[in-house]
Amino acid sequence: MVKKLFLLFPLMMMVFFLKAITVNSAPESGKIQTELSKLAEINKRGKKVNSAQLPSPYDKLLTQPLMTKSLEKYYGRRAIIKTIFASQDPEHHTYHRSIVMLVDGNKERNDPDFAQIKKEALVVEIAFITINFKELPKSLIEKVLHTNIPFGKLLMHYQIRTLSRDRTYYKIQCDSTLAALINCPLNTPIYGRTNTLISADNKKWLAHVVEILPNPLEIK
Repeated sequence: MVKKLFLLFPLMMMVFFLKAITVNSAPESGKIQTELSKLAEINKRGKKVNSAQLPSPYDKLLTQPLMTKSLEKYYGRRAIIKTIFASQDPEHHTYHRSIVMLVDGNKERNDPDFAQIKKEALVVEIAFITINFKELPKSLIEKVLHTNIPFGKLLMHYQIRTLSRDRTYYKIQCDSTLAALINCPLNTPIYGRTNTLISADNKKWLAHVVEILPNPLEIK
């Protein structure tokens, strides 16, 4: 069942990801919106690779179960998210959102909220996620809806044990749309992944996730 749901995920992402903003509130662009609608279909725009083909440090970051913990450890900074677009499906108790994950450009200050206000935040990930609210406690759902805490960090805080299923890695060429969002040099390769998080206890799906990382060596 998990696998069947995951195969439908790229189509779901195409439906809801229709609005785009840049990290520091730059004006929206119709052209960028059109291109962004394709980003979630990583299986179409990227080339599938195996874990042995991931260069450093992607080979460490993308192979971890929860990306938030890995990125915070790698950059040595606290991460927050900025929601680009979000929608709920009450009938199926699911929540869809597109986000960028931010850290402070000033490592010593380590205050991503302030950095975002000052337009000094760095994007370390763009992600598209569908969350299964039926399997999560109400207090966690409230934090998903009303805070900028990354989903992975909330799972850890609530001690919800997860397993990763159907994980696939992709090599993607940085184009102008991606460069505007995650500051990757044009025509250089970056990498991402798709995977489904399931509960380690009852094996029910918690989230379907597409994650794309800029080259960490260009940021750190």
